[in-house]
Amino acid sequence: MRGLSVRGGGYQHRRRPEDFRRLVDDAKASHNLSDIVGRHTILKRRGAREMVGLCPFHAERSPSFEVNDGKGTWHCWGGCGGGDAMSFLMRADQLSFMEAYRALTGDTFPVISESERAKRKADDAAILAQRIAIGRDVWARSVDPIGTPAEVYARTRGIVARLPDTVRFVMIPRWRDAETGEVGRDYPAMACALHDASGEVVGVQCVFLSDGGRRKYDRPRQDGTKAKAKLSYGAIVGSAFLASGTARFGGVVVVCEGPENGLTLAQGLPGARVYVACGADLMPRLSLPVGVKSVVLAGDADEPGRLAVAAATQAFESQGLTVRAMYPAAQYADWNDELRGIVRELAA
Repeated sequence: MRGLSVRGGGYQHRRRPEDFRRLVDDAKASHNLSDIVGRHTILKRRGAREMVGLCPFHAERSPSFEVNDGKGTWHCWGGCGGGDAMSFLMRADQLSFMEAYRALTGDTFPVISESERAKRKADDAAILAQRIAIGRDVWARSVDPIGTPAEVYARTRGIVARLPDTVRFVMIPRWRDAETGEVGRDYPAMACALHDASGEVVGVQCVFLSDGGRRKYDRPRQDGTKAKAKLSYGAIVGSAFLASGTARFGGVVVVCEGPENGLTLAQGLPGARVYVACGADLMPRLSLPVGVKSVVLAGDADEPGRLAVAAATQAFESQGLTVRAMYPAAQYADWNDELRGIVRELAA
């Protein structure tokens, strides 16, 4: 980060980003993602709109690749990341962003009927409204982080600057049953507000903590895997955690994933607007405010991080934005590890 200039330039307006996002979203909504993915791997149904199969991006014997037609997303639990129809076509068929868009608007894939699209849109809107209500309720229950485990956690991660107004502390359950309304017991968490492009709070990403905030929640499941330390509530796709706070304006928008990375970059780049996606696969789907002309993509140094930056670069450039990329030094996995001097193990 040292010496990085975050002044943009060279922008030439071709189309309004919000208009182009609507065109892309409409193209994706015209198809079942499973019809697109199904040309590369065999999928088996697991739920109303969920399917699973062998990952087309790495060799495996047990299926780890999930497709959700309702959300229009895919994810590989074997480490290949995830995304939507655009990112899948770009990666699986080696297409550019515009080539993937043209494939979706052509006659290559089966089209969902207008009546089915209308029903799904209404169902999805109702579900999204419910999720946003839950996210806003979590944020409303949160408190100033000073003197709480949330502040302790930030300091243990090397964040010495004053925490922005988008960070709070909250005690909330780690799980809830949407059908019965049953919830688990409360756990301490650092709450990071998620904003949409207009600046409204539409959700929250929580980092669950233990040991008074000195480390993230770390509990092995019965099958040997670890329970997630981060859970997000509300509208996740398109929204962002503003790591530099809601009151800062001016400068180029810096985009990354992970609240720890976002706070690290906000600390190292005073004055910059740092937008944090809820996962590397969501970086290309981030909705930025009107008027943004230039983006600096601050990716992780591993392969999924670089793939996410490549997908986001094409997505933002297609909106007429100037895009640059930067990464931490090669010996560090991400920006927060670089801040703390934690060297990653490199493959021989």
